[in-house]
Amino acid sequence: MKKIITLMLCAALVVSSAMLCACNNTGNEKNSSVASGTNSQVSDTQSSTEQSSEVQEDSTPKIEVAENAPKKLGSDLSQINHTLSEYQSVPGFSNDSEKINAKEITDGKTVTFIPDNSNGSFTSLVTGQFKNAAKAVGFKNVNITETDGTAATISSALGTVVDKKSDIAVFFGNIDKTPYSSGIESAQANGIEIISSGNSGVGINDYFVDYSVPINYQECGKLMADWTMAKRNGKVHALAVNNEDSILSNSIYKGFGDEFKSYVSSSMGYCTTLNMSYSDTGNGLSEKIKEALEKDPNLNYIVVFDETMINDTVSAVQQSGTKIKIVATGGSPEAFDMAESSNIEMLVAQSYEWIGYATVDYTMRAMSGSKLPTDVQVPFRIVTSEVIKNQLKDADDDYDFYEICFGSAFVDGYNGLWGF
Repeated sequence: MKKIITLMLCAALVVSSAMLCACNNTGNEKNSSVASGTNSQVSDTQSSTEQSSEVQEDSTPKIEVAENAPKKLGSDLSQINHTLSEYQSVPGFSNDSEKINAKEITDGKTVTFIPDNSNGSFTSLVTGQFKNAAKAVGFKNVNITETDGTAATISSALGTVVDKKSDIAVFFGNIDKTPYSSGIESAQANGIEIISSGNSGVGINDYFVDYSVPINYQECGKLMADWTMAKRNGKVHALAVNNEDSILSNSIYKGFGDEFKSYVSSSMGYCTTLNMSYSDTGNGLSEKIKEALEKDPNLNYIVVFDETMINDTVSAVQQSGTKIKIVATGGSPEAFDMAESSNIEMLVAQSYEWIGYATVDYTMRAMSGSKLPTDVQVPFRIVTSEVIKNQLKDADDDYDFYEICFGSAFVDGYNGLWGF
């Protein structure tokens, strides 16, 4: 029953992502329009009447932005700008969870960590942070597996969960659990619970696993929408680049769409969605973005929900010679470099350190039967070239920005929660 409920919840996410009111979603059928990277547009009010009757109506499910937006941007713009300003500061620690005895929970225990791709920049940073934190709290064995993103290596890593007599296992990143369902069930049959982290938002459970670490990725998407609306006073003509293979990308995309449709009316702006796949990265994505820019010269923002698609987006914009702005999200050193160089106007940064600590914290709470948080309160930070410049001028030269972006308040914060 638990797996059925989980599958239903995940299915609901996919449906909601496909039906975003803000952005007309194309490429919903993976074997057809996604492969070709086609896109459709939420157009201005008059466009529907201007279209020729000879043009075949697009059958893709669409929910257009309303003629009159539910909220008035003008009256809320001051508060939105205030929020955006606050998110540019180093975040403090905030966590409502009850205190636990970490040493007691982890004594003699083994945890296995399975990353989506050990070679990924951000994933490798999170992996290292998880390992260090897990050892510090007292796990007897921290089994870090090596993967390269292929099914063979992930399946092999999953096999070590039982072989190493793990007490609990953690999947991290964008791993579709469907091909590994039998391996997961084998571990669960041996009394080993499975956690998924780093790939789903608050209120969204991943496939087949026992627990999903609730990180509010929808908030990340909301900030991206707020930024574009504040900069353009609601007159946003956006191209959304989404990875439909990724639960994480879809979660961020949904947060963006929900906020966008709250303020943008059809007379003000629109959002065109380019739904792509992992296989398109470095293999046609850049060309599809250039085609979209050529087709619609009125676009003024590209919003990228998957970090792996930032490079192709920047390349497409540079090759097209346009001055369109890019907003993206990510947490790798390369993503911060893109922000520092102004290749992207704004990055909603994710903290590898905070996510590593939060995943260890959630793991211990699941093991001990403690009350699980509905939101682990991992923060995001708005990063621009100016934010980086201002923080680095007062920082030790031995540090790169990505290492100091989120400060260190979380270390003392979590140690306090863990009884140290």
